Amino acid sequence: MKKHYCWRRTLTVISLCLSLILAVSPPAFASIHKYPETAETVMFRSVQSLRDTDDKAWQVVLYKRVKSGVVKSLNLRLVGFPGTELQHPVPLKVVAGKLEIGTAKDIWNESDLPINVGEYDFKSIITQLDSNRPLRLNFPVKNQKETELLVPPFAVREWRLLSDKS
Repeated sequence: MKKHYCWRRTLTVISLCLSLILAVSPPAFASIHKYPETAETVMFRSVQSLRDTDDKAWQVVLYKRVKSGVVKSLNLRLVGFPGTELQHPVPLKVVAGKLEIGTAKDIWNESDLPINVGEYDFKSIITQLDSNRPLRLNFPVKNQKETELLVPPFAVREWRLLSDKS
């Protein structure tokens, strides 16, 4: 009887400790980073490594620039491995399930980025994301069929959090 009571008490203490740890732990958003650029301008950035439907890896960076509390830009950058050449200027198609969210304007010509990078104005797209539903990003790659990049719910959630941060 005494052995059973000791075992039960130990489990109760462990359960209480775990409950306290989980209750006071803030959520972790390890991929959202803040970078001061000037005295008035701050960049917030989310970086993911994702795979397209052909299992090729892409670095996907959603970033926004905030100047004096006002969002100046919110862009999505897709980075393929060297040797990949994105076609420009072609908009990025964004789809959630069977619903086409819209297209993001290709702004690559406004930058000095290499040809394996795509840069898109994502401000109008992010405002339409009202859930963490997975997305498909469709864009043309030179000498290939249209590439489809899969964005999982955890990344969509992080993007939505980044868009709310100021």
